[in-house]
Amino acid sequence: MKAPNVAFRHAVIVTAAGSSSRFNAGFMKSRLDSGSVKKEFLSFEGLPVLARAVKPFLDVPGLSVVVVTYKAGCLEETRSSLESLVPLLDGAGVPLHFVEGGDTRQSSVFNALSFLKRLWDVGAGFDLVSIHDGARPFVSKDVVLACLDAASVCGGAAPCVPVSDTLVKVSEGFFSERLDRAGVCGVQTPQTFRFPDIYEAHVKARDLVIGVGSVFTDDTQIFMEFGGRVAAVAGNPKNTKITYRNDLEGGV
Repeated sequence: MKAPNVAFRHAVIVTAAGSSSRFNAGFMKSRLDSGSVKKEFLSFEGLPVLARAVKPFLDVPGLSVVVVTYKAGCLEETRSSLESLVPLLDGAGVPLHFVEGGDTRQSSVFNALSFLKRLWDVGAGFDLVSIHDGARPFVSKDVVLACLDAASVCGGAAPCVPVSDTLVKVSEGFFSERLDRAGVCGVQTPQTFRFPDIYEAHVKARDLVIGVGSVFTDDTQIFMEFGGRVAAVAGNPKNTKITYRNDLEGGV
């Protein structure tokens, strides 16, 4: 897919408000370890995971604003993890904002989108927004560009990687059904959308959650639920999300 038209500008939301319960599960803490750690703050090859997740976006033309969500009580740690990027952001004239997250990923992204909507209403110049996991530090500039390009045409886009493993359903501990993997892909981030279309979809999703108590787990799901189309962009198998400690391969 060709590089995007740099005439449009874009924002990025990087999520770092979630828990790291699976990452910390079963980890035996030493006397010096006072409690659970946030995986986004751990160092990997000289940079915090969160900084590595943000940095590729700084190389993409047209970046207008960066918004990072943080877990309540973790603002200073979140700021500290991105200190190394501040000179780059300042040099490019790209503001960095921090928004407190909610109890779910959906509510955290909604908080960030609401913040961007306030900027958009007073004339901030961006047409698209990418929503990226702060625990996904291996994203490349090329994937970001491809998603921006596709979303500018289709309204929404996300990187996907075809599933190569055999798929089965498991019932009561036993294989119960084999599933056809043809056309089945794993979805990565950044998930990229026209703004404010994704904001309006999130408003409707929030009202639905309040009404019936269901929760969406994915921004593409929200966008499609309310009439949007999402283009499948070729992802990169290396663009994995840090979920367990061995995902960092000794980098901590």
